[in-house]
Amino acid sequence: MNSVYPVTNKQVMSDKQEIWPVIVRYLDGTMDDKDSQLLEEWLTQNNENRRVLHSVSQIWKASEDRSQDSLIQELNLEEDWGRISDHISQTVEKTKQARILKFKRLRKRRQVSSNLMKVAALVAVALVSGYLTLQYAPVQQEKVSEPVFNEIQTSAAERARVELGDGSKVTLNAASKLIMPESFSQHSREVELHGQAFFDIKSDKNRPFRIHSQSGVIEVVGTSFDVRSYQDEDVIEVVVREGTVEVSQESDPTQKMIVNKGYKGSILVNENKLNLVWAEDLDTYFAWMEGRLVFKEDPLAKVFRHLERIYDIEVVYRGSDRSVLEKEFSADLKTRSVREVMDVLKLTMEIDFEIEDDRVVIF
Repeated sequence: MNSVYPVTNKQVMSDKQEIWPVIVRYLDGTMDDKDSQLLEEWLTQNNENRRVLHSVSQIWKASEDRSQDSLIQELNLEEDWGRISDHISQTVEKTKQARILKFKRLRKRRQVSSNLMKVAALVAVALVSGYLTLQYAPVQQEKVSEPVFNEIQTSAAERARVELGDGSKVTLNAASKLIMPESFSQHSREVELHGQAFFDIKSDKNRPFRIHSQSGVIEVVGTSFDVRSYQDEDVIEVVVREGTVEVSQESDPTQKMIVNKGYKGSILVNENKLNLVWAEDLDTYFAWMEGRLVFKEDPLAKVFRHLERIYDIEVVYRGSDRSVLEKEFSADLKTRSVREVMDVLKLTMEIDFEIEDDRVVIF
């Protein structure tokens, strides 16, 4: 017996490329005048086309009783058009056989055949609906969400306190910047620091906290410590108040050291070396949070850079002897004016100075 729909490869390709988009728009009511003309010409070609349109219309109407998501979930989207055509042909063939049995069998048998026909129709609904959805539905582009970063920056003579999303707290010193994601990932917590900051990190063993600063990486689980890493200084210093911190080089993670409470770990940026020493007078390393100025055998050049950050001034040296800038200065000064600090330097370091607005000139 010939199939109800004799479908050749050539005809299938033609249907796919030309008439099926028109049929789709006919079924969902979005046809225009051109579609109407094409559909009318196709229907007048032969009675077989009319039967195809009628059968697909019936299936389409039946599919309205089921949700689109339900139909798509049942579909194997990798089935080709040939399989779909076979299913439609089989469904219609069963329909014809059911009509013949309608007049030859008892009512009970007719009811059974009717139920089987409905099941077959539902299979065809799923296949046809899925195929049409796959062929003509707009392709949804997957959106890749880029992480959003926040930046906290302090100017000279300014400090700031920041509470992170995980409950950790950070105090930024003057002229410093902290870059952090809007929300931490499920596996790690990572920030970037330029300048100086005191970290009080909430413990989370499943998500280590990492600080990237110049060429160094500081990793902790939960502890409190100070990090000093200014771009104009060739050293990164980490002083631990509580707990344990791991310090390593960004370029060579195998080069690392453990810094325990009371110790100071340093990375010599230009030499790619690590150094660990006991931190004498531990509290003095955190004195800046109280507004104190603490210098420990720091060369004058470093002292002047620090004063520029703290007081938002420019320090200019006009002396002929540059070796003065290498002299070391030690002091623990509570918050004072620029003039008071310079008076202390004048007495102890035998220098002279003038203050011109926001500039301090050293002689």
